[in-house]
Amino acid sequence: MDNLYLNIGFLVLGTLILIYAAKYLVEGLIGIAARLAVTPFILAMLIISIDLEVFGPAVIGSYQNLTALSFGSILGTVAFLILLALGSAAAIYPIEHPDFPLKYIFIFGGVIALVFALSLDGKISRTDAVIALVVYFIYIVYLIRDLGRTRAAKSEIEEAEGEVSEIVKEPTWHFPLMLIGGLIGLVIGSLLVIKGVRVCLGVCGLAETLLGVTLLAIAVNSVELVEAIIPAKKGHSEVVIGNVAGSCVFQLLFTLGIAALIRPLQVEPVALYYVFPAITFSWLLLVVVVWHGKTPRWAGVVLMALYIFFVTGTVILGLRI
Repeated sequence: MDNLYLNIGFLVLGTLILIYAAKYLVEGLIGIAARLAVTPFILAMLIISIDLEVFGPAVIGSYQNLTALSFGSILGTVAFLILLALGSAAAIYPIEHPDFPLKYIFIFGGVIALVFALSLDGKISRTDAVIALVVYFIYIVYLIRDLGRTRAAKSEIEEAEGEVSEIVKEPTWHFPLMLIGGLIGLVIGSLLVIKGVRVCLGVCGLAETLLGVTLLAIAVNSVELVEAIIPAKKGHSEVVIGNVAGSCVFQLLFTLGIAALIRPLQVEPVALYYVFPAITFSWLLLVVVVWHGKTPRWAGVVLMALYIFFVTGTVILGLRI
């Protein structure tokens, strides 16, 4: 039991290291890119599109042959962001987003369908990984070209460019240190998180996929709750929706692609008959929310309740397998 508590401590410590390491790694990357005369808009896109808290543990998990765990954490992130992160933001600060382009949500739905199709043979192979990465590259190119013309994205871009302007004020020598320190921290934090989750895997009896969907996804995405609530408080509703959709696409294509390049990811049957239907239902709710143009407080509470229901159902299902 003492060993269990110790490893839970590793999980908590690793999560905290991950949060700060991901922040400094991105800031170091942005600072170096700024010194290479990359435009503020492209730098803003780095902030909007890169989400490393899930990336690190998923890649380390794949390297340590916990591939179903990695796959589960990626899928669990989708449910977490749509139901809990967006739901929490709306429950505290009801948000309106009448101008958010619905086409981005449909693109997100297409990504879910693609990953499901790649999963049907029971694994995400290295060939599947290349497909996912190519699609992600196409998506980013399209996003960069389109966001420059989209009025609804103005607040999201402005907020990200504001973050960039604060970052680039740092002395030039800070950025290589941030980059190196962030990378080291990302690896150490990911190793600690996986170490803690591995022990829980042996104790609780849940399948790898389901533990990834619940414990690992919740741990590494905890900072996303704050990052969803802050823009909602400021009245930047499009930022909330955009961050949710963008982070999900990043995980489903880029994180999944890199993790599967390291080692093909195992797709357990429970992912196909339970987790994918759950995240598809979550996506449909997101479509309704964006179509409606606002997410009132009661809708936020419903989304949060559905996430609790999803996690409870996952645990019950896992104990019966």
